[in-house]
Amino acid sequence: MKGGTDESDGEEERMDNKSSNSSNDEDLEAAVVDSLTEEVVSQMQSLSVERSADAGVARSGGNQGRSAIAAHNSLGSGDGRSSNGSSNARNVEQDMWNFLDNAAQVFGNSPELKEVVVSDIRNGYDPQGYNWRGKVIQKEVYVGYRKRMYPRYQDVQHNVKQVRQMSDCIDTMHSFYDFRYSAIGDDFRCQIGNMQHRDMLWATSSYDVYYSHAGSVYCWNPWQRLARRRILDRSQMPRAFRMRSMCVDGGVVFVGDSKGDYCVKALLADTGPVATGSLAAGTGVDAIRHASPTVSRSGALHIVSSHQSGAVRRLDACDLSVAHASTMDWAANCSSLAHDGTMQCVVGNSTDAQLVDPRRGSNGCVARLTGHLDYSFSCALSPDGRLVATGSQDTSVRVYDVRWPHQTLATLGGYVGAMHVVKFSQCGRFLLGMESADYVHMYDVQSSFKRAQVVGLMGETAGAAFSPDSNCLFLSVSDPVHGSSLAEYNLVSTDAEETPHSLYY
Repeated sequence: MKGGTDESDGEEERMDNKSSNSSNDEDLEAAVVDSLTEEVVSQMQSLSVERSADAGVARSGGNQGRSAIAAHNSLGSGDGRSSNGSSNARNVEQDMWNFLDNAAQVFGNSPELKEVVVSDIRNGYDPQGYNWRGKVIQKEVYVGYRKRMYPRYQDVQHNVKQVRQMSDCIDTMHSFYDFRYSAIGDDFRCQIGNMQHRDMLWATSSYDVYYSHAGSVYCWNPWQRLARRRILDRSQMPRAFRMRSMCVDGGVVFVGDSKGDYCVKALLADTGPVATGSLAAGTGVDAIRHASPTVSRSGALHIVSSHQSGAVRRLDACDLSVAHASTMDWAANCSSLAHDGTMQCVVGNSTDAQLVDPRRGSNGCVARLTGHLDYSFSCALSPDGRLVATGSQDTSVRVYDVRWPHQTLATLGGYVGAMHVVKFSQCGRFLLGMESADYVHMYDVQSSFKRAQVVGLMGETAGAAFSPDSNCLFLSVSDPVHGSSLAEYNLVSTDAEETPHSLYY
């Protein structure tokens, strides 16, 4: 018993040290950014937004940035500090902004590569085709800047620090999936239907990855590298159709638009007919904010759609009839149905989520899931139906046990933005949480969510998906500044202990 107690105490001490170090790092980043004036921050933002293919123009812009910084630092003691006392501080600030300036220039040009393989990663490239060899410090500083300055939208006012304080301490130095390949360029730009709803990437196998692009749906085979084929063309959709949501499964692709209209097409019929219809309420405008596939007890493929009006409908993909419908008191942003059809989670424009039993009709609410401080955009039930996870705009994922839904099982905090996609792998071991930009988290369910892998990206995220066998993970970045890419990661090991990995690959 004594040995067990000592081991437990040692583990608690390590976790406390890790939490303390993390807090110190955040305080250091905050101190660096807070010490800079609004003028310099504005200059940095303009440098990171401007893009130019001409290297000379990029260098000129960098020189102008450095001139502005020099002018700012040459103001002397006009800020009230003595020139002697502020000399070192100005030098540190100058060096810091030189780093940021150089980092911003990296994005003044297009990525150097059109595709990235594992050997490119070893040579200093990142999965988005940028070469960071010899620029590690610039990258670290720029990542810290983005983490600090990324706009955090709130529909319900709350304190982000409170969310971080409530979040569990997680060991993120694990590697469950390793990078294998990425395709880069506008051809692989996954279209974001709405800034709040980004589940636009689906995988039906390790070789078939579907994404929305330019109003159409494409299929990408990562083993054929840059090859892709159009599955559903924009010309096959109704006029003025604006894709808002999509899902692919069971040999069918489903897309919904901002008015409540939808299109359904068989995947095997490249030139086959496209079935269209409307799931809108009586008002005629009822955006389909999210769509997810499920299989009924009879084995029929159903599409569960979540609507702006609060309606949650289940469409039979065979005869296009509505098999079930219910209505929430708030706009429904996402819903997830258990495989046996006995439990459904619905999240939306409310800080609370609802667990619903569809068999009970309109009064099927079983429990309310509380704890989030802002609206939720994503949810998922585990394959065994025991766990439910919700992703919120308060930058956290909360996990509940459906048997005791009134208590949060785990609170998993993010870094920069809302958790727009939450998914369990089909094997049930991993829980994915995708933030609005820069970060995708994979949590180990078997460790009670105490172990995780963090994949660092650069730019707005558009979707994330596991392959059905859980051996592959696919990620999409769609950013006007940092470029677009589709990346594949492969499962490394299923052992209990994993090896540490780099945060950015």
